[in-house]
Amino acid sequence: MGEATTFRARVRTPGAVRDAGPVIALVRFWTQGWRFHGRASRSEFFWPMAVELLVVAVFVGLPVWMGTPWRWDAYADPFGIVPSPSVHFSLFGDPARGGEFGYGEGPRVAPNPWDVVVLLGLAVTAVPRWSLLVRRLHDRDHTGLWVLLLVLTGPLGWLVVSGMVCSRPRARGARFDRTLWDAYKPTARLPAG
Repeated sequence: MGEATTFRARVRTPGAVRDAGPVIALVRFWTQGWRFHGRASRSEFFWPMAVELLVVAVFVGLPVWMGTPWRWDAYADPFGIVPSPSVHFSLFGDPARGGEFGYGEGPRVAPNPWDVVVLLGLAVTAVPRWSLLVRRLHDRDHTGLWVLLLVLTGPLGWLVVSGMVCSRPRARGARFDRTLWDAYKPTARLPAG
């Protein structure tokens, strides 16, 4: 099948879009963020990561530049450039009663409005970043279960999955373009026998 040429076709294709520009890559990031089947090319993967780097640098660095105490760190992994709190945000509940919900490690603090924006940004982009990584692994003909390396092995898994993400695509990755529902579509019937 030939490469899609129109903007809409390039955004909606289930396969990887080679040489995707930043606009197509970002539109696919947001419109296909809940889709764990299909593939994502290297450009589809790295354009959202570059934009995320700029956004995180602004949202984490700007408050420090304005004189607010340092409350956020940022780290990079195959999931993206992720801000991480250097304090524990008490989001709701009462820590004195033991019924508190919070996020982060370190001294307990109440989040200011800027922190809430960063936390909401993390929550909104978590699943799209995860699905983008899975689709990038599919382009390399690997299942999304390789993501577990990041969770279970730490730095070793980070290196392995980063190598996979940066590598060239494999033609057999097209098998991941099928969706779960494709198995239920009528196809040519096999003869009874």
